[in-house]
Amino acid sequence: MTATVLGLASCKPAEELSAEAEITAFTFDTSVEANSIVTSQPVIQGNSITFTVSSDASDAQLAALIPTVSVSEDATVSPASGTAVDFSKGPVTYTVTAQDKVTTTTYTASASKDEPVQPEEPEFPVDEQLAGEYKGHLDILLGGVPVGSDIPKNITVANVDGKSISLTLEDFSFEGIELGTIRVDCCPLSLSDVPEYDYTFSGEQDLTLNEIGEQHITVEGYFSGNTISISINIDFMGTPVVVTFDGTKLTGNESSEALITSFTFDSSDPANAAVYSSSLDQENRTVSVTVQDGGDLTALVPTIEISAGAAISPASGTPIDLSNGKSVTYTVIAEDGTVNEYTVSVHGRAAYFYDFENWVEGDMYSDVFNPEGWATCNDAVALIKNMGPLFGHPSYKGEYPVRPTDEGVEGKGAIIESVYTSYGNMMGQTIPAVTSGTIFLGTFNAMAAMMNPMSTTQFGILFEDKPLAVTGWLKYTPGEDFYDENGSIIDHQDLGTVNAVLYEVSDGSETLDGSNIYSSESICATGSFETAGLEDFTQFYFDLEYTREYDPSKTYKLAVIFAASKEGNQYRAASGSIMVVDNVAIICE
Repeated sequence: MTATVLGLASCKPAEELSAEAEITAFTFDTSVEANSIVTSQPVIQGNSITFTVSSDASDAQLAALIPTVSVSEDATVSPASGTAVDFSKGPVTYTVTAQDKVTTTTYTASASKDEPVQPEEPEFPVDEQLAGEYKGHLDILLGGVPVGSDIPKNITVANVDGKSISLTLEDFSFEGIELGTIRVDCCPLSLSDVPEYDYTFSGEQDLTLNEIGEQHITVEGYFSGNTISISINIDFMGTPVVVTFDGTKLTGNESSEALITSFTFDSSDPANAAVYSSSLDQENRTVSVTVQDGGDLTALVPTIEISAGAAISPASGTPIDLSNGKSVTYTVIAEDGTVNEYTVSVHGRAAYFYDFENWVEGDMYSDVFNPEGWATCNDAVALIKNMGPLFGHPSYKGEYPVRPTDEGVEGKGAIIESVYTSYGNMMGQTIPAVTSGTIFLGTFNAMAAMMNPMSTTQFGILFEDKPLAVTGWLKYTPGEDFYDENGSIIDHQDLGTVNAVLYEVSDGSETLDGSNIYSSESICATGSFETAGLEDFTQFYFDLEYTREYDPSKTYKLAVIFAASKEGNQYRAASGSIMVVDNVAIICE
């Protein structure tokens, strides 16, 4: 019976066996290590099977792929599903045999590599973050030897093409050698592989520099946040110059003001005992210090005020040595890196000092007092007061124009007032409506008024030193009613003035007066100060400008003239213009 059954089975008709020979699925299990290079599952199109692998797949990896193959029911496939197949040599042929052992189908399976992934070019925030002005300091090495350190400077970074920057360092110099502007036009940017830095750059260029001609320049550096660090290398005629710069980007809102606004010496500090005064000249960026003869100048301590947001070196309060003709240079750096330098030096000595503490009786009238060492217009007003009524002129009853006050800068001071003396004439000479208050170095010749009023003021005293400047303290209030030379009130601003005139004389009897004190050919130096109003005591200072060379072998006179009304010598003045003066010094060489 068993044989009969077997015989029946083996005699099954061939047409009943399946002739289907198809691959129904072809996949890679990418969880299997060998299949990790597969990037897209196979696609069956007709008898072609294609799939992709990573662009960097090696031949060894392609030779170890293990596909999973599904075929028609009861069919077989070769190579078998789940076996490693070598795709490194090209397409692989798969043969499917149907159940009937007769029908076969061949498939070609092939792998192709993905296109290599091109790395994305980094984008650099040049305009948004990197480009701009950087404020910082330079350090310079010449052949490895420091020749400059902590030098304030700005460097400009500009966008070239979004991937590169240019660098500009203007007015570069060292050791007195002016090299000019260093500019490297193209420095490619790259991402930094150092965590502390964001971007790095480098570049090189041949530049023609002042004094040394064409030189090769290389730069490299990095950005970190809003800061930059740069190393600039210059082949300086065979000797390397290395310039390093560290800076911080400016916002554009920083102040560009880099000024010393005040430079003084605290008189309560014993170190400053030798200082008389100091004068700040913004135009020439200088500070002139006036000192007392014989004082110690080796450790003076200045108090300095500067523009808001600026920095200064040396700092305020740092002792300085101005002895033996020495000077000190101060560097002021504004918020935006703008730099100004000021030179501080001794300008002269306070050789002549007037404090107006002592007053002496006049020569003509006992009620007239003048500051010791000075002549005034008081005698002229005394003549009007005492003799005017004799010649039909109204009597003057006010105070004398020049008089002491206990409210000087220190102790007493001198009031100088333009007073109303009533327009008219006396003995054929004009009496102005307002007599200008004046004090001056010289003498007042009251009797000359009878013949020539201009000759009453004999300006100047014999002076043996070379005067350089005049300084002191004053305040000034102009009067309201301004009278012209005809005694009429006009709309005009009165001014208070201080003038100094040095002139040459043949002997002590020669003098200049009101008619020629500002026009004589014998004048060799002049200086002046004027004001329309100073509410509080303010220090004035002016230099004497020499129009001819000073000769110590010659004889000179010096006139210093304070006037409450600038045009008083022309009989034009405002009634009630008042100047108060104290602590006047003549600075000499």
